[in-house]
Amino acid sequence: MGAVWMLARGEIRRRWRGAIVLALLVGVVGAVVLATAAGARRSQTALARFNAYSRPEDLSLLPGTTGYAPAPAQLDALRHVHDVTAVAVIRFFTLVPQGPAAILGSGGAGGLGAAVDGAMGDLVDRPRVIAGRRANPSAIDEITIGESLAAQLHLGVGGHIDAASYSVAQVQAAINGGHGAPKSTLGPRVRLRIVGIVRRPFDLGDLGAHGAAEGIVVMTPAFNRAYVDRIGNLGVVVLVRTSRGALDVPSVAAAARRIFRTSGGVSTQAVTSLGAKDAIDVLTLALWIFAGVAALAGVVAVGIVLTREISLVSVDQATLRALGVTRSQRVLATGPRALLIAAGGTLVALLGAVAASPLLPIGVARRADPDVGLHFDWVVLGLGIAAVVAVVVTIAFLAALRSTRRSTLDASGARRRTSSIIETAARAGLGPTATSGLRMALEPGRGRTAVPVRSAYLGAVFGVLGVIAVLVFASSLNQLVTTPRLYGSTWDFQAADSNFNATPTNDNCGPKDFGLARVRGVGAVAAVCEDDIQLGGHPVTGWAFTPVRGTIGPELITGRAPRGPDEVALGSQTLQALGKNMGDSVQGRGPHGTVGYHIVGRVVTPDLDNPEQLADGAVFTDAGLSRIFDSNSSSNRYLVGRFAPGVDAASVERRITTLPALDHATGNTVPVEVARLRHIGWLPATLAALLGGLALLAMGHAQVTAVRRRRHELALLKTLGFNRSQVRATVAWQATTLVSVGLVIGIPAGVIIGRFVWRLVADGLGISTIAAIPALALLLTIPAALALVNLIALFPARAAARTRPGVALRSE
Repeated sequence: MGAVWMLARGEIRRRWRGAIVLALLVGVVGAVVLATAAGARRSQTALARFNAYSRPEDLSLLPGTTGYAPAPAQLDALRHVHDVTAVAVIRFFTLVPQGPAAILGSGGAGGLGAAVDGAMGDLVDRPRVIAGRRANPSAIDEITIGESLAAQLHLGVGGHIDAASYSVAQVQAAINGGHGAPKSTLGPRVRLRIVGIVRRPFDLGDLGAHGAAEGIVVMTPAFNRAYVDRIGNLGVVVLVRTSRGALDVPSVAAAARRIFRTSGGVSTQAVTSLGAKDAIDVLTLALWIFAGVAALAGVVAVGIVLTREISLVSVDQATLRALGVTRSQRVLATGPRALLIAAGGTLVALLGAVAASPLLPIGVARRADPDVGLHFDWVVLGLGIAAVVAVVVTIAFLAALRSTRRSTLDASGARRRTSSIIETAARAGLGPTATSGLRMALEPGRGRTAVPVRSAYLGAVFGVLGVIAVLVFASSLNQLVTTPRLYGSTWDFQAADSNFNATPTNDNCGPKDFGLARVRGVGAVAAVCEDDIQLGGHPVTGWAFTPVRGTIGPELITGRAPRGPDEVALGSQTLQALGKNMGDSVQGRGPHGTVGYHIVGRVVTPDLDNPEQLADGAVFTDAGLSRIFDSNSSSNRYLVGRFAPGVDAASVERRITTLPALDHATGNTVPVEVARLRHIGWLPATLAALLGGLALLAMGHAQVTAVRRRRHELALLKTLGFNRSQVRATVAWQATTLVSVGLVIGIPAGVIIGRFVWRLVADGLGISTIAAIPALALLLTIPAALALVNLIALFPARAAARTRPGVALRSE
C-alpha cells in the first residue's frame, strides 16, 4: 500500500486545482438535483398537509329546493351515518354587497353565507389565517375573507363590507312566484368588519383562481342567529367530512338522499378545491422531470470531465509498469483523489440543497404548503449523498481501469488505420486544416496522445438532445395556452342564457338562440347546457351540445362525439374514476331511476362561467342529458358561437350585448389547469440553460484536453509549415465536427424525448397529447450550437497557436 499512497499523494499535490473544480461541479449539480427532488416531495404532499389542517368537506349537499332547511332530526341522522365524521351547515343570506364588494353578488344574491353552528370553521373547513385573526363566533359583524377575494377587492384587515338585504317576505314571494330578484332591498343594512385574511381550499382551487366570489365569505353563527328571521335566505348547504374521503362519497350521498327524501344535488370537495390537485400534480411531475434530467445531465458531464482528468493523470503507465507497479496498485492510486472529490462535492451539494429549500415548492403547491422555509429532507439528502459518492467513485474506478489497460499495440508502435472519413475528405479536396481537424475529432489516438473522443461525442449528443427536448416541450406548452380548442373551447365567444329556468323537460338544451344566429358577423352557434349528475355513483358535470347554426361540438381526444340519447363521451379522469374504457357501458342516475349509456369517446370538457375540470365531465346529446336531468341540481344554459371570417370581434360582441335574453358575450375562459402551467414557465428555460451549460462544459473540456494531449502533433504541423491561423482553424474544424455529430443524432432524439415528456403532462391534464414541433427553433439551433462551440474553442485554439515546436518536440 506504500506505493499506492505515494502515487496518490503525488497526483493530489500536482492536480489539486483540478480536484477543486471537479468537486465544485459535482456539488453544484448535486445541489440542483437534491433541492429539486426535495421540492417535488414537498409539492406532492402539500395538499394533503393543507387538508389535514383545514379539514375541508368531502361532499356538499343541497338538501332540498331553494329556501329549504332540513330539520334538526335529519341533520342528527346524517351525523350518525357510518363513515361521516363531521357535518356543518351554512345558510346563504340574500345580502347585496355595495361598492367594490358588489362582485360578491354578481352571480345572484347568494354570495355570503353564515355558519349555522360551531362546526363550520372548526370541524369542517377550518381556515388558515395568513393575516389578522379568526372571527369571534359570538360577534355579529366580524368576518374573515379569503385571500383571493381580498386581492380582488384590495381589502385587508381593518376593512369592511357594506351590504343591503332583501326581507324574508321579499324572498318568499320571489321563490313562490318563480320571479327573479326583487327590484328593491327592504331588509336590514349591515356592515361586516374584516378581522382576518384566510386561506381555504377554495383559494387554492379553480374558483379562487378565477376570481369567483361565492363561498369565500362566511359570517359567524351569531350573525345567523341575529338575522335568520330578518333577512331572507336561500336555504342551506350541508357540508360533510367522511372517514375515507372520496371513497365514502357514494354511500354517504345515498344515505343523505334517503334522510332528506330528495335527489338534491351532490358535489364533491372538487367544488371548493377544484383543480388544486391537478395543478400540484403537474408541478410535481415537472419538478421530478427537472431533477431526473438534471441528474442524468450531471452524471454525463461529471463522467466526461472526471474520465479525462483520470486519463491525464495516468499518462506514464508504461514507466510505472517498468518500475514494477501493478495494475491494481495503479487503479487504487486514483481512489484517494476520487474520495476527496466526492467528499467536497457532497458537502457543497448538501449545503446548497438546504440553502435552496426555501425556494420550493412553487405555484399553488407553495400556497398549500403549511410550512414553507428551510428544510432538511433527510430521505432525499441521505440518498443523494450516497448517490454522489457512488457515482464519483464508480466513474473514477472505471476510468482508472480503462487508462491502466495494457496497450494492444505491438512493440513497434504500429498506428491505427486512418479513419475512412478522413481519407474521403482528403480525396474530396479538403485542405490540410480541415483534414487535420477531422483527424483530431475522430481518431482517439493512443498512448500519451490518446483522447477519449467517444465521451466528447456523448456530451455533444446529450446536450443537443436535452435542449431540443426542452424546445419541443416549451413549444407544446405555448401551443396549448394559445389554442383554446385544445382545452375544450371550440368556440370564439360565449353568453349565458339569463332566462334559463332549469325544469325537467325533454327540451332542456333546445335550439333557442334568441336571435343570436341572425346577428351580423356571427358564424356557427350552438346551445350548451350543464347539469350536476351522477354516473356510476360518481358526481360529475354533464354537458349537452345542441347545434343551432353550423357545427360546434366538444373537443375530442379519441373516439367520437355522442349522436344518440344512449351515448356519452367522458373526460379522462372520469373514465379513470369509473374504471371504464371506450366501448364500455355506464349507468346514470336521474330522478326517475337509472339509465344506461354507451361510452363512445374521450373528450376535453369545456370551461364556461363556472370553472370545470378539463378531464372530469360527461358530454351527451340534448336528449341524452334530459334522461337524467334533475331539477334539484345546479343547471345552466349558454350560447356559444364562432365569428365569421374577417369580422371585428369587438363590434360583434357589442351587437350580441343588445339581445335582451343573453348576458354579456365574453371570450374564451382559460381553464385554471392551463393558466397554472405558466407557473412552470421557468422550467424549460432553466432546464435548457442547465443542459446547454453542462454540454458546453464537457465539450470545452474535450477541446482543452485534446490540445494539451496533442501538443506533439500540433508542433509537427507547425514544423511542416502551419501558421497560427491554420492551427486555430484546425481546432475549429475539430469543434465543428464534434458539435455536428451531436446535432445529427441529438435533434431527432430530442424531438422524440420532448414529445414523450409532453405526452406525460398532457395525459395528466386529460387533453390532446399532440406535441408541437418548433421547426424554426430547431433550424436556429444548428447555427447557434456551431457558433457557441466555436466560441468556446477560441481559447484552446489560441493556446494551440502559441505552441513552440522546439519546446514541444523536445519534451516529447
